[in-house]
Amino acid sequence: MKKIILITFAIFILSVNSFAQELDGWKLNGQIQLRTELDGRDFSTSTHPLTFASLRTRLGVDKTFEEKVQLFVQFQDSRVFGEEPNTLVPIDNIDLHQGYVKLMKPFDWDFNVQAGRFEVAYGTERFFGAVGWHYVGRSFDGVRFTLLPEQWNLDLFALTIKESNSYIANPNPGIYPYPQEPTPATSIYGFWKNTEINNSSKFDIFGYYEIDREDVAEKPDTNKLELLTVGGTYWGNYGDLSTILEGAYQLGSKSGNDLSAYLLSLQLFYKTGITKFGLGGDILSGSDPESTSGDVNVFHASYGTNHKFYGYMDYFINIPNNTYNLGLNDVYASANFSPDGSKFNFDAALHLFMSNQSINIITPENPDGNDENMFGQELDLTIKYAFTKNTNLVWGGSLFFPGQLFKTVYDPREDAAYWTYLMVTASL
Repeated sequence: MKKIILITFAIFILSVNSFAQELDGWKLNGQIQLRTELDGRDFSTSTHPLTFASLRTRLGVDKTFEEKVQLFVQFQDSRVFGEEPNTLVPIDNIDLHQGYVKLMKPFDWDFNVQAGRFEVAYGTERFFGAVGWHYVGRSFDGVRFTLLPEQWNLDLFALTIKESNSYIANPNPGIYPYPQEPTPATSIYGFWKNTEINNSSKFDIFGYYEIDREDVAEKPDTNKLELLTVGGTYWGNYGDLSTILEGAYQLGSKSGNDLSAYLLSLQLFYKTGITKFGLGGDILSGSDPESTSGDVNVFHASYGTNHKFYGYMDYFINIPNNTYNLGLNDVYASANFSPDGSKFNFDAALHLFMSNQSINIITPENPDGNDENMFGQELDLTIKYAFTKNTNLVWGGSLFFPGQLFKTVYDPREDAAYWTYLMVTASL
């Protein structure tokens, strides 16, 4: 018996040593994000707030071979506590969040190519973001080329959003439609260019074309969406004053109707000592509800990390649907306090949300109706605590005071809404 134990132990030690050698140059990464929320965002103090707890677990491995090939694989489990039918039933929720191969300067040509599943995050993440706040997060399937990485730093990408056809392993006549119809897939093709002017200023320019090839029922041979977005972002630092200016224009068609829309954003920051103050305004164009032309003028903010910009209570993360196609005007002020030598960081932000286009609302007090454009005001407070080097604790609390638009949408509920959370993020 002792001999068997010794042999087993020897095999174990040899296996560990062999595994350690194979891990040479491999990088493990992981993260756990756990958040509990108290949700009273229904504009009613007479109802009990809902409670949720979400958990996101990521584990990945990264390896670069001879500075020419990078392999990256990251698995993820995302769940809300209690969503399993019972404690003995799994939800089979493990997914591939990222898995790609990246070739650096293949054939000694001056470009890199990345293919597989990966996060796409550019600039401020207003247009393309990884949505790190969400308990799932966003990633894309596709390919990305980086041309002249040290000089141009120009990305060209092709991304698949949705593929409606099932994969065909065994071809036969009954599977293929005849005559062949266009594949009803949704794709994005675009570019993103980073440019540094000097040490204190830089800008990005970008353009991307989104196409949803699903046919419009009333208009055969018409794609559901064809949308071209072009724009740019500018960062400037002038001593204690800094600014971010962003703008984009969209044109194309949606459900066979002409589409033209725009986004403008200006942020100003002033830092003095341990305090940083900010002022900003965002305009996302909307469609006139009284127009009979059928034209679409609402800006589609489909792939950005909208949680970062339009209030932490997330009333406006699904734009344009959350604005009822009226667009959004957001005026805000912020303050950040970072005491010297402290592990604490304090944030406060106040938003004034209005629709870009007014809508006539009839009330019992005013049967003729009034043109209204007020969504309401939101106050966000955040406290961050650096528990250790790789672990942060965050508490957040928010209030939303509804304007006439939200009072009408949520009728008869019109009380102030509230929401608070406590989150821990630990990274490997």
